Amino acid sequence: MANELTHIELFAGCGGMSLGMESAGFDLYFANELSPMAGETFAYNILNEDLESLSQKKASATKSLWIKSNFPQNDLENRLRENPFSTSIGKFSDLSNDVSLKEKLLIGNIDHLLDFLNKNPKIVRKLKLENIDLISGGPPCQSFSLAGKREKNNDKNQLPLSFARFAGLVKPKTVLLENVKGITAPFTEGDGEDKRKHYAWLEVSKAFVLEGFVPVCMMLNSKYFGVPQNRPRFILQAYRKDVFNKLKRLQVNNNILLTSERFYNLVIANKDNLENISERDFIYYDIESNPEIFDGIILPKVSHLYNDFITTNDAIEDIKNASIKYKLNKTKGQYPNFLNSVFANNVNHPIQIKNHEVRNHNFVVKSRFRFYQVIEQFKNGLKKGATDLFTGKEISKELLDKLKIEFSKHELLFLDNNGEEVSKVATNIEIETLIKSIPTRKHSQRALRKLEPAPAQLTIPDDLCHYDPNEPRTLTVREMARFQSFPDWYEFRSKVTTGGDMRKFEVPQYTQVGNAVPPLLALALGVLIKSQLQSLNVNN
Repeated sequence: MANELTHIELFAGCGGMSLGMESAGFDLYFANELSPMAGETFAYNILNEDLESLSQKKASATKSLWIKSNFPQNDLENRLRENPFSTSIGKFSDLSNDVSLKEKLLIGNIDHLLDFLNKNPKIVRKLKLENIDLISGGPPCQSFSLAGKREKNNDKNQLPLSFARFAGLVKPKTVLLENVKGITAPFTEGDGEDKRKHYAWLEVSKAFVLEGFVPVCMMLNSKYFGVPQNRPRFILQAYRKDVFNKLKRLQVNNNILLTSERFYNLVIANKDNLENISERDFIYYDIESNPEIFDGIILPKVSHLYNDFITTNDAIEDIKNASIKYKLNKTKGQYPNFLNSVFANNVNHPIQIKNHEVRNHNFVVKSRFRFYQVIEQFKNGLKKGATDLFTGKEISKELLDKLKIEFSKHELLFLDNNGEEVSKVATNIEIETLIKSIPTRKHSQRALRKLEPAPAQLTIPDDLCHYDPNEPRTLTVREMARFQSFPDWYEFRSKVTTGGDMRKFEVPQYTQVGNAVPPLLALALGVLIKSQLQSLNVNN
């Protein structure tokens, strides 16, 4: 049965936002994603199109269309590994003036998509007639400003404007933009007297006003919505002006809406002098400071508070032995089985849980991870001292002696005379010798804390290791996906990881997961938007 509402997903990634929106009651009209690697995962899980299988058969995709490519339609093998930043001169395209975009994934640059739409007004008219309820996505925004100079050769600085222009072209009822917490930190442009401070979140808000939308901004944290992860995220929801007016009439004297309306009017009045509008003229609402106003009316409804947060243990304890081939809905974890029920499996995937392969570590790495597991239990400043010791910083003899005493209370990982790994409580001399043999310069590495939500997901797998002493290893893709609230049936495709210069354009499985919008967070936002639109009975 089709859902009542429709959405378009830009910067779709591997599909976290779309999965949550589908569960909230939105039908995907079409999606756009730059990376063919992330697109392969999206197509497989959201559209039920297996691009790898089609590639092996030398067949063409029907639901995944390339906006531009250097390779023909039946060469999926090369298309799936193509550098998306090299396609500007690509002579192949799957788009034509009579193409149907419905239920499609469009792979490629959003600006190339905008160029196509501007050259095909008939398709734009059709999109407007669809009266799309929502356009959502997460473009990079960290150094975006409407005024002043922009870094040359940095296309990312233009992407928020591309998002806003797309919204202005299609005119959905509402827009949802997701971004990292860093969007709220100030940045500067120019030199000398031309030096100017900007706030990207404010600049993005202005951009949507200029396209006819009234923004409401908020800082969320996924842990308040049942995600086992301490993941702050900036969210902008902007209403088409006529939709906003109806909502304002329904929510009389709502301070959040009144503040947004004042900002909208201020931007319109100063559209030729936008630099006159500063961070003092608008506000974003922080869930950490005022959780009580997140009540499901204008801001999404909180489902978990403080002692009720989902923990690391809740998320991955049931699959910690990665040598076992776990089956869907057969594990003992209440949280993962909840995810599998909330996000129903609409595609015919195998019953075995995928993406749970452990990476191979040598002894030095495993022994170092065991140290990280141990020092997570240290108190009274000893954890910082141990970290400094690992990363080559000078520490006092007094602190070193205290660390040796503390380490001697825990089992560490050694090599015995037979070259086998063993855990044992060590003497001071053994501890000092071991520390010298496993140094690191990485400051970001740490072990998970079992009874807390996980730290914000990272795209580099080596930065986190398991909490269990029998598992001195990095997390699997599946474990990271659990922290992001993906159900176990959701299978991540393409390469597992990458490195070197290929990091500039490849989006392997770990990066796909780390960059994703948590589906449970998307679900909460989708439920809010659906409730708002249905309460307005918006038909125009």
